[in-house]
Amino acid sequence: MRITLMILAVGLLTLEAAADSTECLHCNKHFLPQPLKLIPGRKYARDRRADILHVKLDVTPDFAKRTISGTATLRFKPIALPLNKLELDAVDLKIASITASGAQVAEHQVTEDKLIITFAKAIAPDAEATVTVTYSAVQPDHGLYFRTPEMGYKAGDTQVWSQGEAEEHRFWFPSYDYPNERFTSEVICHVPKGMQVISNGTLQSEKPGNDGLTTFHWLQDKPHVNYLIAMTAGYFHKLEDKAGNLPLAMLVPPSHTAQASNAFTDTRKIIEFYQKEIGVPFAWDKYYQVYCLDFIAGGMENTSCTFEAADMLFNSDTEQLRSLHELDAHETAHQWFGDLVTCRDWSHLWLNEGFASYYTILYEEQKLGADAMKYALWKEAQQVFQANDTRPIVWRDYGDPMQQFDSRAYPKGAWVLHMLRSQLGPDLYRKCIRTYLERHRNSIVRTEDLQDVIEEISGLSFDQFFDQWLFHGGVPELKIDYAWDAASKQARITVRQTQKLSEQVRLFRVPLPVGFAIPGQKELLRVKADVSKEVEDFYFPLPAQPELVRIDPDYTVLAKVAFTPPGPMLDKQLQSDVLGRLLAISTLDDKHIDKLGKALREDAFYAVRAEAAKALAKIAEPEARAALIAGSSNQPDARVRRTVVQSLAALNTTESQETLWKMAQSGKNPDILASIIETWGARPGNSAVAAELRKYLKATSYNSALQLAAIRALRAQDDESAIPDLLARLQSLNDLRGRDAGIAFDAVAFLARRPTNAQRDAVREFLSAKLTDPRPSWRIASAKALGTLRDPKALAVLEPLLASGNARIDPVREAAAKSVQDIRAGLESPADLKKLWDRVQQLQKQAEEQQKELETLKKKSQPAAAEKKAGK
Repeated sequence: MRITLMILAVGLLTLEAAADSTECLHCNKHFLPQPLKLIPGRKYARDRRADILHVKLDVTPDFAKRTISGTATLRFKPIALPLNKLELDAVDLKIASITASGAQVAEHQVTEDKLIITFAKAIAPDAEATVTVTYSAVQPDHGLYFRTPEMGYKAGDTQVWSQGEAEEHRFWFPSYDYPNERFTSEVICHVPKGMQVISNGTLQSEKPGNDGLTTFHWLQDKPHVNYLIAMTAGYFHKLEDKAGNLPLAMLVPPSHTAQASNAFTDTRKIIEFYQKEIGVPFAWDKYYQVYCLDFIAGGMENTSCTFEAADMLFNSDTEQLRSLHELDAHETAHQWFGDLVTCRDWSHLWLNEGFASYYTILYEEQKLGADAMKYALWKEAQQVFQANDTRPIVWRDYGDPMQQFDSRAYPKGAWVLHMLRSQLGPDLYRKCIRTYLERHRNSIVRTEDLQDVIEEISGLSFDQFFDQWLFHGGVPELKIDYAWDAASKQARITVRQTQKLSEQVRLFRVPLPVGFAIPGQKELLRVKADVSKEVEDFYFPLPAQPELVRIDPDYTVLAKVAFTPPGPMLDKQLQSDVLGRLLAISTLDDKHIDKLGKALREDAFYAVRAEAAKALAKIAEPEARAALIAGSSNQPDARVRRTVVQSLAALNTTESQETLWKMAQSGKNPDILASIIETWGARPGNSAVAAELRKYLKATSYNSALQLAAIRALRAQDDESAIPDLLARLQSLNDLRGRDAGIAFDAVAFLARRPTNAQRDAVREFLSAKLTDPRPSWRIASAKALGTLRDPKALAVLEPLLASGNARIDPVREAAAKSVQDIRAGLESPADLKKLWDRVQQLQKQAEEQQKELETLKKKSQPAAAEKKAGK
């Protein structure tokens, strides 16, 4: 599964759809699978009392009611001991009946998360038996997702699709929902005429029935694990191809027909490359990719049929900003790593995700060259450094499996493999990986299985490597100094390991390459420092004083390196390889504006030009601003143009704003135009900008990209006058993706947040109505936005959502709880307390004044009363 970092508290994932091919194209910020409950303590693989041999699902989805009903048949045999009862994972399933063959069912019990079937007589080891469970699932929370007109989707785009990883299939069929068991499977699904059903394996039959439904029968005759079972049904536009004799297909919703071909350009090439690079043929009967509406991940590697997010499809006018070859390469690599061999338990998840991430990088080199590969590794390293996660990759203390899907499994796992390949060499590494796959194909694996194969094939010990990189955490942080001794003609390299040491993070032992550029020699003179201590000096005799010193010039070690070459060496490094140039750009300051400007205008690699633009914006002096504006024109790569837009926006000067305005008038790339529109959020009160924002708010664009940019800008301007237009537009944007609904709802709530705003009630009513929307992502978005609105009246609709007795984590309830907390905190804010205190004091003062007036009146009345009494 391809997801962007990162794990938040309690295993909830926040996932961003990337805007271009240079970023991780993983996932949208949708409501994602939530844990049944967080379980403390270390996690280990389950016992396997029974060997599941085959799972057969015969189901009928009801699209209008968003339910599914049918039977699940499991054939199994006890492994070593007699089996008195079979425990299946099942959550919120309505069990109608259970029958068996080869055994007699005595009774069954339904618990919070299990279906426990007790047999009248224990089944003997190796004796086959079958149970058939007739059941239904009503609007399942997880595992199976409907997309229907009743939910706001176009009628022609009606879909249902499954998502099993990590342990989500239990919500729509009873199963052994854990990765340490493999079995064959089949899916029989009955759908309305005109729909297609896609599942694992091969299509056995497609037959119309007398009931107006068509029956599709798919068979997966090679074993796989439960979470890889897949089913989707709907109306699709289909493209087909072949890789040799392997059938390939791409299926998209009808509304995305025009974008389908953009997503299908690399699949055959990827498979052909992997078969050659890995040395193991593609193992399955077909390879289909199905793009699903509001999919909850970037992609999911179901055996032989990957499901991917339709909102990642794109038009060609986005130029280089968008490509799906990385997502395609990642999910396709899983057909070997994750499907053919599968991690035994979630602590070894990196064996799935790290491999898929690394082979994506290897395809990057195949497709775009060595510079692209190095830059991909550089980006992966930055993700690891930014996460600053000191937990080991193989970690058993997670509360829920989804907490494992983070920087340790993906980019750090990829880097572990890259370091292994760098130490072994490509050929020996390739032999090790081929042996690992062949030995464990159709099986489950642990990290130790990979280590055993590598040590056996190479004859080398990798104990320390696996211990420090897989079973301990962190990365080496190296502060490096260089000195030249002219008398002895020696270069001294001083290496200090500065990472904070702990039980999890130790001193590393790494073979650190160093390269010296010697005058008159074309190639770097490469040496190696065996770093293992806290502080070490390394001396290297050289034929002459080097013109340049490069630390790890071939990029083979995952380490935070702090090293600034002496001044004259920077010029030399700016002429070196792509990583050398990137590193040099990061060290240039206001004394090197001319060099940065030249890099922005002339460097051959787009990423170096983009980094130069960022550096000029950071310097922000007049000369740097001029160089940035001068370099903003004639950029052929859209990725650089977008970085220039972001850099100009960061300056926020009259000149930069005028440059962006001109770019908006002539630009045709919708993604870059959206980026410019967002910058107008820093220009409140400008009538021309206001008119343009209203224009784009009312316009149409693919995936509402321009409308959302205008909404972001209006929010940034805090322009309350935009609320009526924004509310009116939101009434017609019924097909917003979940994450986009969150952006739009939050914006209108933010603009109406002040108690004096005349539109506050209308906004509250709009958002309150969305709390009952059939789309969970919209319910979450509206619950969160009501917290942004800070209207105490919203408590009346939010507080009832907190009363659910469901023990599972409910993202709508969690969002409502947070909003209730925020609203209540707002009522008790210092400002409100001061207002309340001022009012109390004002009332107290009025009371005191009234009391004084009463006393004065009383005194005045006393003499008159005495005179009256005397007169009597």
